[in-house]
Amino acid sequence: MTTEITDIEKRTLQIALRKLGYVKPGGKLVGPRFGTGGGYSGIFLWDTAFTVLWAKYHTDKLPVENSLDNLYLLQDDDGFICREFTADGIPVWPKDHPISFAPPLLTWAELDLYEQLGNKERIARVYPNLKKHHQYCLECFGRKDSLFIGDPWGSGMDNLPRWPRDFDGRGACLTIRNDEVHPSVLGWFSDTVQGSLGASWNQQGRYVDMSAQMAFNADCLRQIAVLLDAPGDAQMYTRQHNAIGDAINERCWDADCQFYFDLGYDARIPRFHVGAYWTLIAGVVPQDRLDGFLSHLRNPDRFARPVPVPSLAADDPDYVGAGGYWRGSSWPPTTYMVLRGLRAVGDEDTALAIAEKYIDATRAVFDNTGTFWENLAPESPAPGNQAEPDFCGWAGLGPVAIVREFMNAENMS
Repeated sequence: MTTEITDIEKRTLQIALRKLGYVKPGGKLVGPRFGTGGGYSGIFLWDTAFTVLWAKYHTDKLPVENSLDNLYLLQDDDGFICREFTADGIPVWPKDHPISFAPPLLTWAELDLYEQLGNKERIARVYPNLKKHHQYCLECFGRKDSLFIGDPWGSGMDNLPRWPRDFDGRGACLTIRNDEVHPSVLGWFSDTVQGSLGASWNQQGRYVDMSAQMAFNADCLRQIAVLLDAPGDAQMYTRQHNAIGDAINERCWDADCQFYFDLGYDARIPRFHVGAYWTLIAGVVPQDRLDGFLSHLRNPDRFARPVPVPSLAADDPDYVGAGGYWRGSSWPPTTYMVLRGLRAVGDEDTALAIAEKYIDATRAVFDNTGTFWENLAPESPAPGNQAEPDFCGWAGLGPVAIVREFMNAENMS
């Protein structure tokens, strides 16, 4: 099928090409590679993965394979891939702390790329890297209950309040010293991370989004194993997916609220945030829970705001209508994730309604500012009140992937 390239997609490409990162000759990295957006020059794992999910339509123009391959080139022998590297490929965060644990989305990106290009040789080549990364995350951040610890910044949703409302920063936690972080982020780390409640919230809780992402990653690996005729691997990843899914359903589901919550001190934390919807694309939500769970996406008091899907529900006391970064902003990656999850469970009507509102807002903001932003305010079509411009990067998900995949009539069957 051929999809006409819209003007807004052409502008996305122009910005993305302008933001490309180049590497020093003779080094370990291959270039050019994806840029991120704003003033960022480093290499981010989940930015790269989400950028692939729209750049897969333009592999003739954009360095999709280079950008993914750099992360494998930087991978440690034990499978660890830091969530952030400097532009020269130096890890920014200590590997044994969940601040380094980016959502494990490279397998999703590789599967989507395979479905677009059909390059079986590539997916066979990167499969060992993906397996090793998954195993590292499983062993380092998984717990005996089959759920996963996390970190606000590692999760990608930096300032989202994830802890109980009475949490005072005390309790068993993993800490980071100044000399364990790269000097390039030390100022931000000292000003923003150290001393915050989020820096003390990791071992006491379980993250529903990171647990669902690990279940999703296991299922993506299963699909690759089937493709490569590796039945033993496929069975192993099926068992992992089922175990994590069972744990999420047993411990994170709140029947009264009809929602999946993070855990803290073995109790559910009643904060409605967009990360819970990773359970949809992970394929772990039982059929009899879908109606109640999806109703929050249609509820204007929660997630059905003028610009969907806010990172934090609008009825949370910490919600910021102007955005507040992850305390309300609508983000391209999580909005796209919700749409893919809705498609996975067959709710095309809700997906289309969200896609149309989101793209209307994206177009309006572009018309007013001439660029695409890191995130949008949830109450009106405007950049979030903390957002970087020229974010192509993952902001291309809206004008490219969402338009092509959810608003093209040929794709709605």
